[in-house]
Amino acid sequence: MNLLNRLTRTTAKVLFHTASIKGYLEPLIQQFKPEWRDGYYRAKVVKIIHLGANCISLELKPERRWPSHTAGQHVLLTAQINGRLMSRPFSISSSEGQANHENRIRLTIKTSENGAFTGQLLAFLGQGDFVNISAPQGDFRVLPNKTPLFLVAAGSGITPFMAMLHSVYERQTGAVRPIHLLYFAKPNQHLFTDELATLSSQQPSFSLKLLARSQGDSLSNVLKGCVSTDQVMICGPADFKHQVDNELDQLNHNPLYRQAEFYQPPLIQTENENDSPRLAITVNYAGKQQQLHTDNNSALLNTLEQQGIQANFGCRIGVCHQCQCVKKSGVVKNIKTGQLSQNGQQLIQLCISQAVTPLELEL
Repeated sequence: MNLLNRLTRTTAKVLFHTASIKGYLEPLIQQFKPEWRDGYYRAKVVKIIHLGANCISLELKPERRWPSHTAGQHVLLTAQINGRLMSRPFSISSSEGQANHENRIRLTIKTSENGAFTGQLLAFLGQGDFVNISAPQGDFRVLPNKTPLFLVAAGSGITPFMAMLHSVYERQTGAVRPIHLLYFAKPNQHLFTDELATLSSQQPSFSLKLLARSQGDSLSNVLKGCVSTDQVMICGPADFKHQVDNELDQLNHNPLYRQAEFYQPPLIQTENENDSPRLAITVNYAGKQQQLHTDNNSALLNTLEQQGIQANFGCRIGVCHQCQCVKKSGVVKNIKTGQLSQNGQQLIQLCISQAVTPLELEL
């Protein structure tokens, strides 16, 4: 079967200049199945719910072959915006049971007026339309143990926790571990308040705190009851994640019992940004070679775009891997993990990689 697949892919590339024969037939298939694309899953927009001035929920009906998610995972949502396919990652905010029994999932999306994707999405998408989604991705999942669970969210970081809470209580067969939701947002901007209030009233093991720093709420106060072996899950902006980590360190909480997802990678700065070294980059693309320079504070994707080189990209936060390219030589730093690459040839993600030494890239 592997040999047959390789032969099929090779035939498609040689004869049709596509990754697969299905890809070649894509325009024809789309006449009967709108938005059908090879390598994607189709999903119908069943409902669009406005949760506030800058937040919506999309209720989607995926095609039957879509593999169901585990609460806490996300998908890449792909839509055609201004004639261009664009993808962004969004956490699933509905339960595993709803996907398995009703064939529905909910994506909750914070919109930005100036966002290239979220700012334009509703202009090109309506109820009954079709979008593409990926298989579920990510390892942000509740561990199966009985210790207290602290869910610490900021802003739209509440979305994966909604899937977890609904899933935990839907499948409960006995006593459920204590679950504490600590949810920070601006006053009157907390999401899912009705759902959370219902869970709080129905589930004795669930405690809910809707918090706002402008009203005097602080991480140090609400985390006081967390002991070293309690499971802590964090979701929010990168700065928020680091602040929670700092507070937990003060409490001698064991980092082995922490999990986190954050929206954007924290930028790694040198001690003096003005003294950042300029590093040479050789870029091979479209049959030609270009020389450029960057500092070691910039993500490589931004550097390429500033020099007029259009590299593939999707989410820009290291999730979708659409900006992956070959680093032929040199060392890069992963912005999310701080890990340094080897000097030789390997695949890297442009959106979360910074140059440490001169580089040669193959796009």
